[in-house]
Amino acid sequence: MERLLSNNDPTIGELLHRGSLALSGVSSSARLDSEVLLGHLLGYSRTQLIINNSSLCKPEVVAHFSGLLERRQRGEPVAYITGEREFWGLSFTVSPSVLVPRPESELIIEEALAFVGSARSLRFVDLGVGSGCLSIALVVELVKQRCDVQGIGIDISQEALTVAQANARRHDVFNRIAYARGNWFDGVQKIKPPYDIIIANPPYIDPAEQVPIELSFEPRNALFAEERGLRDVRLILEQSHSRLRSGGLLLVEVGAGKRRALQDLLHAFEAQYEFSLLGDDSEQDRFTVVRAVKR
Repeated sequence: MERLLSNNDPTIGELLHRGSLALSGVSSSARLDSEVLLGHLLGYSRTQLIINNSSLCKPEVVAHFSGLLERRQRGEPVAYITGEREFWGLSFTVSPSVLVPRPESELIIEEALAFVGSARSLRFVDLGVGSGCLSIALVVELVKQRCDVQGIGIDISQEALTVAQANARRHDVFNRIAYARGNWFDGVQKIKPPYDIIIANPPYIDPAEQVPIELSFEPRNALFAEERGLRDVRLILEQSHSRLRSGGLLLVEVGAGKRRALQDLLHAFEAQYEFSLLGDDSEQDRFTVVRAVKR
């Protein structure tokens, strides 16, 4: 970062450019990362960065920004550096105790809302709640349409539950979501089945897979699963059927390169569920959401 520190009075625009150059070898979104980090440091939105493009930055800002860039260069996710991540148009607090919310997971919210339609009440479970982004985004939308929604968020990590609870309070839905520590359904006590919807983002990476360096900063027990990454998907399918109402919906996110293995796994449950695989069905097979309706 010596080059960055050599000029003690760069403008915001110059600093953003240098940050982009510094991150170009480690990030596919170097410019955006630079903007998010500097905006976080200055308390500016991206629009404010543009408006103040010619404003000079003090040496202490340059030095602090250089430190943030160095963390990003080592592979640390931007969300952990800033402690924030946007999901479904909402801002969520995140920490290394939870996975970084990813935009593809918004498909779960879209499918859940389409399933609910104009229903006036809903009972749901969020398995592996993490930051709480899925259940909170769902509840926020359903409250807007005056649906009487109540749910429970389960996670094996107490640290993750603390983050989820803070986010629920932040978005004023804490009275709509109960939280409990447990391994999948072990923690479900406060809201009894049957449930209308079960959502889950379980570990789905095969321990033998090579993963990007960014994932080394995220909680390992939320990423990796045995049985080619599908053990927890199988457990959720096994345990959910008796807890869903007739016609109830199960939505489970699964990661890259799993469609063929998923099809083999789902075959054993065809008598219990009606399946469809949603998401990226291209050759890259980046992610899949298993949509399962109880028969």
